[in-house]
Amino acid sequence: MLTDLSEARAFVEATGVQSDAALAAGYRALDKQFQGSTADTEDVVTAAIAYETSGYEEEARWGFACLDAMQVFDREEDGRLRLEPLLQKCLSTGG
Repeated sequence: MLTDLSEARAFVEATGVQSDAALAAGYRALDKQFQGSTADTEDVVTAAIAYETSGYEEEARWGFACLDAMQVFDREEDGRLRLEPLLQKCLSTGG
């Protein structure tokens, strides 16, 4: 999938992460802010989504809930979140 751009795009499209401008912006903010590291939920909501997108915590919580429902996060044993690696790679390759 990572070597075939059309497959990467199809995967990204199927996730729905780019179906809404606010969700896509929230995802990009997370990718930029955390660069592969882990974060707790409050860090995700306030430090990344709210700061980088709307500036409103309520909208950030909505964005987080949607992204979480789309399963864009892997949860570590300690409850911290990390962006799901395959989706992150597909998006970074232009998918």
